[in-house]
Amino acid sequence: MGIEKEFDLEEGAERLKDWIATQPHLPQNIHPTLLQRYIHSTRGDLEYAKKIFILGYTIRQNNPAIFDNRDPLSTNVMNILKAIDMVPLPAVAGCEDKFIYYRLVDCDPDRFDFNDVIKTFFIIADLRMIQPDVPMNDGGDVPIFDMNGFTLRHLTKVVLSTLRVYMRYTQEAHPVRLKAIHVINCTPFLDRVMCLVKPFMKKRVADMLHFHLPNSETIYAHLPKAALPDEYGGEQSIIKHKEDWFNRIKLHRDYINDGSRWKIDETRRNNGNDLCGTLRKLEID
Repeated sequence: MGIEKEFDLEEGAERLKDWIATQPHLPQNIHPTLLQRYIHSTRGDLEYAKKIFILGYTIRQNNPAIFDNRDPLSTNVMNILKAIDMVPLPAVAGCEDKFIYYRLVDCDPDRFDFNDVIKTFFIIADLRMIQPDVPMNDGGDVPIFDMNGFTLRHLTKVVLSTLRVYMRYTQEAHPVRLKAIHVINCTPFLDRVMCLVKPFMKKRVADMLHFHLPNSETIYAHLPKAALPDEYGGEQSIIKHKEDWFNRIKLHRDYINDGSRWKIDETRRNNGNDLCGTLRKLEID
């Protein structure tokens, strides 16, 4: 990926939009803020932005179990949001990184439908990409996964084909600058979790992983204490922020449900486009 020291987000987004217009099979109704995310995440590298754009939408097209029927107010999605905290956190003073917190609320494995979990993850991720209060600055994304309540029975619910899609998209097609991944309250069977995940994990992402035992303070060496939930001595009210995101989901329901923003139309594909054809073959392989 080429890196420019300075680049214009708006100009880059316009150039990306102009290119998309030459690809009639791709969705044309792309949110302007999302276009800017592609430019920001690739540090102004338009060619790389094109590649991750095509790859991301091809992955969506090829995996309808995750990316179709995404009404955020549907029963299955709402059940996941009640059972699992998936909460983007507000900015922390003095820190440019963006934190997203994940944990089980309802620890009953029978309520852990992995396909619905990943479907809901991407709904939140897609909404986050168009929020004006998620800055495009020099900081990076830092997800925090809290393993409290996660059991071996939850692990048996993981669908490997869905896990593969999740790992492929988040590592290769998600328009963010991933900086670090923190796993807190690690369980004794963490090795089994990693055996499941590691085959799908790229080395550069594996190098970003940090594991923290229960009651450990090692995480404070990596991020401000204020970024953690208040029950862990931080300043984040997960309940308050989760309610805020429930409201955002309701507000943007039509955005998520609008197929013109997400769907590839194969009948309009330009077969002479080598870039699109190559990436399509890579995704199928």
